[in-house]
Amino acid sequence: MKNLSVKRMTTSQEREVAIDLRQKYFFDRAQVRDPYLWTFDDQEHVHLVLYQGSDIVGYAHVQLWPDARAAIRIIVVDEKFRKKGLGKTLLIACEKMIRENGVRVLQAEAHPDSLLFYKSLGYFEMPFNDPAGELTHPNDIAVGKMLNLF
Repeated sequence: MKNLSVKRMTTSQEREVAIDLRQKYFFDRAQVRDPYLWTFDDQEHVHLVLYQGSDIVGYAHVQLWPDARAAIRIIVVDEKFRKKGLGKTLLIACEKMIRENGVRVLQAEAHPDSLLFYKSLGYFEMPFNDPAGELTHPNDIAVGKMLNLF
C-alpha cells in the first residue's frame, strides 16, 4: 500500500479517531463505554495511529510492563481497509517502536479470529502474566513474541 505511516498519537483529532475505533470494534461488542480512556494520559500506555495518506485507518494501544515486556491491548484496522496487509504494517511498527525502547517481549491476548494473524508474524502461545494480575479473557489465547534487539 502506498503512503502508509505509523506515528505516536499526538493530536486531539488522532485521539478522537482512536476513541471511535476502540468503541466501535471492541467496547460496543460488550455493550459498554470504553472504561480505559484514562490510558491516553498514562505514560505506561503508548497509542499509535496508522495513516494511509491523510486518513487514519488503524490504531494500536501498547502497555509497557516491567522487565522489558509490553502488551498489545488493542490493535485494529478500520473494516473498510482490512485484508490489505495494514494490520501487519501496524504490528511491525509497534514491535519496532518498543524494541527501540528496550522491550524484549511483546505479548497479546488473541481473540480466536486473530490467532492466525499473530502466528503468521512469529507469535506463539505463552503465559500472559499481567503484572496487575488481570486474567486473560476466557475466549482469548495468550501469545507473545521475543523481539530481537538488534
